[in-house]
Amino acid sequence: MKLSTTFFLLKIIRYKIHHVLFWLFYFTLWVLLYKSAIGLSKAIENAGSIIILHGVAAYFNNYYLIPIFLRIRKYLLYIISIVLTITFICFVHIVFLLWTDTIDDTEKYSLWSLEFFINDSISVSYTLAITMTLMFFKQWFEKERLTDKLEKLNAETELKFLKSQINPHFLFNSLNSVYALTLSKSDMAPKVVLKLSEILRYILYEGGDKVVELNKELDYLVNYLELEKIRYGNRLSTKLEINGNPSGIEIAPMLFLPFVENSFKHGVNATVGIAFVDIKLTVSKAQLLFIIENNKAESSELPKPDYLGGIGIDNVKKRLNLIYPKKHRLQIEELSHAYKVMLRIDLD
Repeated sequence: MKLSTTFFLLKIIRYKIHHVLFWLFYFTLWVLLYKSAIGLSKAIENAGSIIILHGVAAYFNNYYLIPIFLRIRKYLLYIISIVLTITFICFVHIVFLLWTDTIDDTEKYSLWSLEFFINDSISVSYTLAITMTLMFFKQWFEKERLTDKLEKLNAETELKFLKSQINPHFLFNSLNSVYALTLSKSDMAPKVVLKLSEILRYILYEGGDKVVELNKELDYLVNYLELEKIRYGNRLSTKLEINGNPSGIEIAPMLFLPFVENSFKHGVNATVGIAFVDIKLTVSKAQLLFIIENNKAESSELPKPDYLGGIGIDNVKKRLNLIYPKKHRLQIEELSHAYKVMLRIDLD
């Protein structure tokens, strides 16, 4: 029982400490205001009564009148209630001053004057205005913090969903390659399965992280390109050029793969003769530039590839907007002989 009571008190102190600090500050102001006129002891006594009465009015207003009347727009009832509250507090204050003999006998008659009542009402009104403002500010701050938290949570949820879509999409394309090789009883099938297992290992153990080392991402791309080389043989020409030092650089995982997949889907697959996929990566501590270029389909009868659409490209665009907002630029061009994708990411 004692332990639970202690825990309860600690919880109150932890979450309501700002209330205590506010009323201590307010109490000190009243003491300083009355000290020169009535002395320190009476100033403390009078300030204590004011804090108690004003505190009752403030909490009654903030936690009862505002939720009951103001929040549901019963403005007239709220005004009547707040006027009655202020009047009652002023009356109790007068009774307290008379009972405790805080002021001189010559001043007791002035307590019932209209001037004293107006001044006391203004004093209570100031307290109510200050506490209402602080309450609304606190509620606004908590709402903004909750909104930011929900936006971050939604962004993380959406990001996880997008990343979960990448894996099945890649796996679907790769298994099609394995299936085609097994149908033709190709000796390359075991090598393709081995490369695929290395890629899937990367997806399982690294792909779920927020960031990965750029070197690991490049190893991932190399494995993918070697897998496709095994599949297409001599009719595929690939080139991976790296400028700069990728060591120590971290990026979000699997950002490049959708563009590489697109190059094979709309370039290599649609080409009867020799096809090419050229990748160039230029990296510094401040910026990363990824360029991939692939040949266009030779036959005009084939449907024009949609480089701006598709599950993979749409996903990577959304991921870029979530992970690198205003820190990336994606440009997709159709040249006379090829399609070219340029992705720039600011790393600082």
